[in-house]
Amino acid sequence: MLICPGCRTRTEERLDLRTLERQGSLLVCACGRRYPVVDGVPIVMPDPAAHLQTELPAVIERDLPAEVVALLVAGGPDDAHYPRLVEHLSIYLDAHWGDRAEPPPDGPGAGFSSQAMIAKVAERSRHRVGLAVELGCSTGRIIAELAAGADEVVGVELSFGALRRARQLLDGQPIEYLRRRIGRHYVTASTSAGDRAVPASRRLLVCGDALDPPLVPGVFDRVVAFNLLDAVGSPMQLLHVMDGLCKRGGEVLVTSPYAWQSSVMAESERLGGADPAVDVAAILRAGTALAARYQIEDEAELPWTLRRDARSAVSYSIHYLRARKM
Repeated sequence: MLICPGCRTRTEERLDLRTLERQGSLLVCACGRRYPVVDGVPIVMPDPAAHLQTELPAVIERDLPAEVVALLVAGGPDDAHYPRLVEHLSIYLDAHWGDRAEPPPDGPGAGFSSQAMIAKVAERSRHRVGLAVELGCSTGRIIAELAAGADEVVGVELSFGALRRARQLLDGQPIEYLRRRIGRHYVTASTSAGDRAVPASRRLLVCGDALDPPLVPGVFDRVVAFNLLDAVGSPMQLLHVMDGLCKRGGEVLVTSPYAWQSSVMAESERLGGADPAVDVAAILRAGTALAARYQIEDEAELPWTLRRDARSAVSYSIHYLRARKM
């Protein structure tokens, strides 16, 4: 299912793709390009070496006892790669798997922030499909929920550290992680997927760019991107990618708080003005810059909270939209 993004070519007449073959710890293309598979996770993007320059600490990290990790990050500085990774995992493992964690999350971010999104996915899972994909799958909870309503599911995520935990959890392995208490002080927590584990035969996780995923286009019945539109350099390109992956008659599910940041994207890339939700729905309805028009089947405002530490959290109202490709 994975294709080589390095030699993929598109003309007005055709799209040329080559699939990748597994050879030991590598995925190999007939064009000669090779992509690493680390801890069961393939890293497939046009320039994996450039990505590894910044992600290498996450790629080579090991499963260490929680008290050792806490000691390694205690000295800081806050913006060093490993402390930032541990903080990121604290936030998103709680957000995705906090309902199964021991002890449960505390502080202003206590509770299970992904519940509303999961309820929407569960509602769609009653309408089973063959193939589903999530762009920006993070630590994997939505992948687990999508698998309940799909024969096979694919997850694409740029953060290798998050994706490695997703692979472990979906394999049915309990994991131990650090939950941020305050500053660089952490306490130990653990979680597991339990009955939400997904056999490897039914899912594929790949470390790749959501704006350029190494996937065959036009084959997915359900395409999901939750809280990703405002976290990529080009929200319009993300909608274009979702449209390209979705087969005719398939559906796209997207959420976003539209919390635009100049550090993530240029001003010119932001969608809409005071109400981007209206603009996103209009783009899909009209098929603007897309291959097809979409029928909006469901819209809602959902709560979403990210626990930062025992004394702080960030709460959002996220716009949820489900649309059918016509």
